[in-house]
Order: sequence, then C-alpha cells, then structure tokens
Amino acid sequence: MPELLTKRKARWVNTVQPKRVKGKPLNYNAAAMQRYYSRLFKLVERMTAGTEKELRGLFEEPHAEVYFAEDATVSAQAKILMNALKSKFQDLFDVNARPIAEATVNDADSSSAVALRSSLKDLSGGLTLNTSFLTAQLQNIRAASITENVSLIKSIASEYLAGVEGALMRSITTGNGLADLIPYLMKHKGITARRADIIAHDQTRKAFNVINNARMKKIGVKQFEWLHSGGGQHPRRLHQQMSGNIYSIDSPPVIDDKTGERGIPGQLINCRCRMLPVIDFGET
Repeated sequence: MPELLTKRKARWVNTVQPKRVKGKPLNYNAAAMQRYYSRLFKLVERMTAGTEKELRGLFEEPHAEVYFAEDATVSAQAKILMNALKSKFQDLFDVNARPIAEATVNDADSSSAVALRSSLKDLSGGLTLNTSFLTAQLQNIRAASITENVSLIKSIASEYLAGVEGALMRSITTGNGLADLIPYLMKHKGITARRADIIAHDQTRKAFNVINNARMKKIGVKQFEWLHSGGGQHPRRLHQQMSGNIYSIDSPPVIDDKTGERGIPGQLINCRCRMLPVIDFGET
C-alpha cells in the first residue's frame, strides 16, 4: 500500500479494491505566464521603439535618401549605428535575462508545490503532504530550466537585431529607404512580441510540468494520466489519442511520432496538455 495514503483511504482501498486512484489535474498558473510575458514585452517595446527612432534619424539626414545607393559613407554610418543598437539592446536583454528566468522558475516551482499538494491531498484522502522540498535532482532541473530560459530571452534581441540590420542594408542598396524599412519594422515588432508570448507560455508550462514530474517521483507516485488540452488551432493528433491514457513516469511515452522523442505534457513547444498523478495498485 503506498505510504502517501491515509488510513481512511487505505481502508477504502482494501474494501473497494480499485485498480487505480487518481489525483486532480495539475494546472499551470496563468498569472505566472502573464508575469513572464509582461516582463519580456517591456524589453521588446524598449528595443523596437528605440531601434525605429534611431533608424528614422539616420534616414532624416538631409542628404541621406538621395545618395543611399551611391554614397559609401551612408552605409558606413548605418553599420556604426547598427553596432551601437546591437550593443545597447543586446546588453539590455542580457542583463535582464537571468532575473526574469529565475523569477519564472521560482513561480513555476511555487505553483508546482501548491498544485501537487492539492492533487495529492485529494488522492490520499485528505492527507497533507510536504511538496515544497528541494532535492538535488530538483535543484538540477531548476538550474537547467533557468539556463534554457536565459538563452531564449537573449535570443529575442539577437534575432530581431540581425533581421533589422539586413533590412537596413537592403533599404540602402535599393535606395528605397524608409519606404521599405518602416513596413519591415512594423511587421517584425509584432513577430518579436508574438515570439516573446510563445516563450513565456511555453516555458512556464514546461518548467511547471518537469518540476511536478520530479516531485511525483520523489513522493512515490509512479504514473500519470495524460490530459489533452482540447484547445489550440492545430492540435497534435498523437496527443489527442494519448488523452486519458496512463503512463509511467520512469518510462514516458513517445510525444512526437516524427522524431520518436519521449516525454511528458508540456515538453514540446506549444503543448498545452496536462497530467494528473495516478496510483496503480497492480503496479505497487
């Protein structure tokens, strides 16, 4: 009999002899996702607005648009300006990346402890369990998650600025100036904001689920049920088919039929699936 069951629940199990007992679904914290996105969006706004302002200034020089196609000094000025913008805004993201990543993982960690405690309390028949512990494995998972998030946050600036640099040089070469560049900046401001949104939502879910997975293993829960989100414009058919199935925490299922990757809900990008703890009395 699993140790996390109360005596009352254990008596019920011995009497009714169910094959499985399930906890409540583990739901990630939507407020934590929004906090992450808000932090990223402020950086994106500063970068995109500052970049547009500086580039407009370059093109508003009295001689600029007339001689862009011929005057090498304009290209040189543009390169100097882009180097300054890359240094300024990459530094902005680099400085803020770790504090944002740490705050996000702390949010996921706290949410995990609360959600898992509630789920296991329901599963165990009212027994309150400590789920806020930090094992060496959990500390490693937190560190890896922070590192992954730092890298993704920094990449927002590097990808945006590399694209802007290419668009700027093309606008000089063609002589079209702001006529080409402003539409590019408007489009890629939106693209960059959407990428920040994807990172915030995806990484919050991922951190929450991997931390839950580690905590469940430590407590002695060996299985979980896969719950498809039922949302999204392009649901993964495989994940729809997996919904309601029980899987081993130690041997998770294939989550991508193209690559054969195995894992848990939320591991793949844009995966909104959830899990719930399961005790299988045929396996314990």
